[in-house]
Amino acid sequence: MPKLKFVKMQKNKITTIPLVNLIPSIITMFALCLGTTAIRYALEAKFDIAAALIIVASIMDGLDGRVARLLNSTSNFGAQLDSLADLVSFGVAPSMTLYLWALHQLTYKGVGWAVVLFYITCSAFRLARFNVQASDQPEKKGNNFFTGVPITAAANLVMLPLVITFNITEYRIPNAFIALYVVLIGILMISQLPTFSGKKVHVRREYVLPLLGLTGVMMAGILIEPWFVLPLMGVGYILTIPVSVVYYYRFYNNKKYQEK
Repeated sequence: MPKLKFVKMQKNKITTIPLVNLIPSIITMFALCLGTTAIRYALEAKFDIAAALIIVASIMDGLDGRVARLLNSTSNFGAQLDSLADLVSFGVAPSMTLYLWALHQLTYKGVGWAVVLFYITCSAFRLARFNVQASDQPEKKGNNFFTGVPITAAANLVMLPLVITFNITEYRIPNAFIALYVVLIGILMISQLPTFSGKKVHVRREYVLPLLGLTGVMMAGILIEPWFVLPLMGVGYILTIPVSVVYYYRFYNNKKYQEK
């Protein structure tokens, strides 16, 4: 009589994830909700609230990656989720806000909507390129530089024509110039220009206290007069772009010369 073989069934193991590891994804989802809600307020012509939500979303976006590295909870899932959220919060939301504010008045064959589509497309290209570079190789320009303007910075820059009307001036830039400006920011995102990343910046010990004091003054200014200080910060960032290009090529040219 043949012997019967009994196979011992093993219960499926229940895997668990520490709640603390979900904090970066929670921050990302919070930023996504802020960006999406900005579109709603833009539809209601509450452009100051829409701009504020996008700015807060950009701050949250800067936190999620750092929190993930701090908690050692980085993952491919979190990286892809962050990119999808960025496309909505910093690609769709700011361009839609500008369209509802000014670009829809460019009635000639839907030029305003074409500008919106161009900016969103550049945002998608920027994120796709960043993801490929992050997975295959380090950032092309090195750890201290991004390739092109990051999408978070671009979202804040592209809203400058809107934000300056809140407090700095009542003068409204012509819609045609706003359209050209949005196209320019889109091009900067997908360009090969090196821009400062600040990831590897070191501060000498004697400059720590002055820097902290300056940061405190800047934060106080943002809290008291946000629609005056934030545009100035945006203009300051634009001015750093040519500086970063000159510094990058001069630094690496010197490095190659020393290697020879």
